[in-house]
Amino acid sequence: MNIILIIADTVRSDYCGCYGNTWVQTPNLDALARESALFEQFHAASFATGPMRKDVFSGRFTFTYANWGAERPANEITLVDVLNDHGYTTAFIGDTNNSPQYRQGFDYEEIVTGWAAGLDEIPEGVDLPADPGKLRIPMGRIDRIVRNAMAWDGEEEQRAARTMRSAHKWLEHQVSEEQPFFLWVDTFDPHEPWDCPHYYIDAYDPGYEGDELMEPAYESAGYASKAEIDHMRCMYAGKLTMVDRWIGYLLDGVRQMGLWDDTAVIFTSDHGFYHGEHDIIGKVKLDRAGKICGRWPLYETICHSPLLIRVPGEASNVRRQSYCQPPDLMPTILELAGAPIPEAVQAGSVLPVVKGEHDSLREFAVSSHTYVQDAEVRSPTSFRTPDWLYVYGGDEWGHELFDLRSDPGETTNVIDENPETAAQLHEGLLTFLRGVDCPATSLGARREFRPVARTDVPYVKLI
Repeated sequence: MNIILIIADTVRSDYCGCYGNTWVQTPNLDALARESALFEQFHAASFATGPMRKDVFSGRFTFTYANWGAERPANEITLVDVLNDHGYTTAFIGDTNNSPQYRQGFDYEEIVTGWAAGLDEIPEGVDLPADPGKLRIPMGRIDRIVRNAMAWDGEEEQRAARTMRSAHKWLEHQVSEEQPFFLWVDTFDPHEPWDCPHYYIDAYDPGYEGDELMEPAYESAGYASKAEIDHMRCMYAGKLTMVDRWIGYLLDGVRQMGLWDDTAVIFTSDHGFYHGEHDIIGKVKLDRAGKICGRWPLYETICHSPLLIRVPGEASNVRRQSYCQPPDLMPTILELAGAPIPEAVQAGSVLPVVKGEHDSLREFAVSSHTYVQDAEVRSPTSFRTPDWLYVYGGDEWGHELFDLRSDPGETTNVIDENPETAAQLHEGLLTFLRGVDCPATSLGARREFRPVARTDVPYVKLI
């Protein structure tokens, strides 16, 4: 069986029609969902972009031992290693260069540039779309982003469009091949900057004339007005709709080439984005020099991603409630391929859940910033069950507990009223960490139950 894995960066499940959204247009993802098993409880494990891809291709919870730029452990077997040995042709086509050490071994690799061809023709010193104090800095980066948006020569030159077109072209050469293929397609869109053609944005917020926070500052949300935040959401929605169009282009090509009945398709994302929820904008806290100075808790808004798994001849248009996470994708893909699953894999295949043979893979989800990103700071980690969200705040945030039965929006911290429940969930987190061989130093540092954040936290060093 052929397998296509599509990862689109920063897709919030609650913006997708197939997940219940009623105002954002995602017709192609919705159509794919009607032929797929849709997972209602797919949550990030290692946050954010690069760490998620490490999880996918190692089948491990890498936040416990790997920082963003760390080399692959010498003995770590990746998804592509196994598929190559099992007779698959493997290809990566994408416009994001995160975690290149986990792309080693592909038979074909194509990096699609994220910058417009005519950028050098745009003059320096262009007008910014908003007050500089509301935009992510450094200003040189913002200036280049704005100039880049001016240099796009039509929608087909956007990242997602070029990536999907390149993937389509590669597939055209596979039609006559007898060897099965694994194709990983990875687009940075709809990650900010939200610089898609304005007709996508105008469809959601016609006539808007205020500041456009197309690359907003990663700070507490107080700097932005309600109208600016609403428009920010519309800019994001517009870019997601554009991405949906080009995913549809690729999937339609799979059908037209006669590959559809022999090809499994998996669509997912790495994380979401705070558009003012919990009084936060962004993914982490950045100071005005653009450096990380704090990591925020991983609430539902930012760690609940879409996961659609379409397997020819298996269950379609079904919704699965089982918790699953990015490390589960490696064993799932290997089971689809009929390939062996390495002993070092820490996750499980969700294929039995797709088929309806099992109801659940696990009863909780753990989402975390990377533990080794800064040895001096314990980062926030979320431990989620059907009834509770427990936030181990570490040094940067206070401990929190949310009763998801009465508070699905995670707005009211009830840890003071439920100390025994919080303690049990804290122990559950430690048990999980021991089970995935979390290094002793990191595990020991998290045995302490900290009710409040430290007041002397140093700047987090992005390694």
